[in-house]
Amino acid sequence: MNRRAFLGAVPSVVLAGCATRLGLADRVEIVQKYVRVHPRDADESIDVAVRRYDPDEGPSYRDEIREPLADEIDDGDPLEIAESVAERLRAEFAIVEYRIRGCDVDGGDCRHTTLVREDFNELEAGDIADIVYRSSGAGLVSVHESHQSRR
Repeated sequence: MNRRAFLGAVPSVVLAGCATRLGLADRVEIVQKYVRVHPRDADESIDVAVRRYDPDEGPSYRDEIREPLADEIDDGDPLEIAESVAERLRAEFAIVEYRIRGCDVDGGDCRHTTLVREDFNELEAGDIADIVYRSSGAGLVSVHESHQSRR
């Protein structure tokens, strides 16, 4: 890493740590991430892909991946949504949500919340992340620890 890149990254790392220590962000384990769509002509939403974390097995899909993502994602792939796929989903559905279920690492509460697609793509089920919860959804501050380093 060159000096400029290092100096550029330092404030983000320091800010993430401070936000958590000051109580501005919550450190959570991402136990589930999923894409939820709301069809234009139906009352109920559909979870089209749900990725969960099992400490013994790692991340995996809870059920089979449903249309409209079945042709986009293989069982072994992480749940990440490309911009072109996001555009197609927005055209087809009334609402598209990129959701996570995060549980406090101290064994506390678990919450479901919505992230912007870019933050959603940064996370994998099993990651430990610093999240700021807002009434309009949540924001990712940083990935504190990857699920891969915990296995």
